[in-house]
Amino acid sequence: MPPSLPDVETDSQPTDLGEIVVLNRDLFFGVRIGNTLRGLGYRISFAPDSPVFTERIAGAEPPAVLGVIDMSAGVDWERIRSLTAPAGAGTPLLVFGSHMDVEGLRAAKAAGVTRVVSNGDFHRGMIELVRRYARRPGTR
Repeated sequence: MPPSLPDVETDSQPTDLGEIVVLNRDLFFGVRIGNTLRGLGYRISFAPDSPVFTERIAGAEPPAVLGVIDMSAGVDWERIRSLTAPAGAGTPLLVFGSHMDVEGLRAAKAAGVTRVVSNGDFHRGMIELVRRYARRPGTR
């Protein structure tokens, strides 16, 4: 009989870190976000507009671990505010957009989202930002 092989430790990273809902209309950018985050172990669902996004976040069971919002998707900030009231409640929301869109950046902050970053910062630090702000699956 051949000798048995020693036990090999496998990567302990969970294969399902929970669902991230993404409000995005840019197909190219959406594919990049989806592929990157799926590679980390998240399930990704895309919403084409604010009503669908808020429905998916509010109705997700188990709760989504993170919501990601592209400001260029024509965001209805009042709908987004319904996800953050009372302050800090609900799924963390990470928003990215043009640093030139000062009104959009202010509207996002006024809606009570968790974090707002520029497009460049989001692209450069997507993995770190998601790991920082996504909650653990099954927590509220």
